[in-house]
Amino acid sequence: MGFRPFQICLFSEVNAVLTLQGKPVAGAEIVRTANQLDSKVYTDKTTTNAQGRFHFAARYIFSLSNFIPAEPMISQRVTIHYQGREYLGWRYSKHNYGHNGELDHDKPIKLTCELTEEPTLKYQERRGNIEGICKW
Repeated sequence: MGFRPFQICLFSEVNAVLTLQGKPVAGAEIVRTANQLDSKVYTDKTTTNAQGRFHFAARYIFSLSNFIPAEPMISQRVTIHYQGREYLGWRYSKHNYGHNGELDHDKPIKLTCELTEEPTLKYQERRGNIEGICKW
């Protein structure tokens, strides 16, 4: 009998729209990264469509981390690249392995990201702060 790897959610599904002065931004490169405790960095890339929309499927890995007696710590980031500039869309430290475990009340991640906004720190009552230009 040995330990079997446990499926953990590094980053839940993301559905978002990117705008500039309220108008959809097409062709922006979106980069999502996630890593657990200085382990391998998992990177996904996509491009916004004509309506400014982008999507990432949930990112899962198999790990033995569930058997380690420590609080989960998953670093998450969404970076937006548009017209030679880089924008911080989302930065968060996830402290659980669950799907939809980022936002209070286990809400799915549905974001609106406005390029004219400055990154801000948004407070959540139960799940910690999220920094970036994207709002949910």
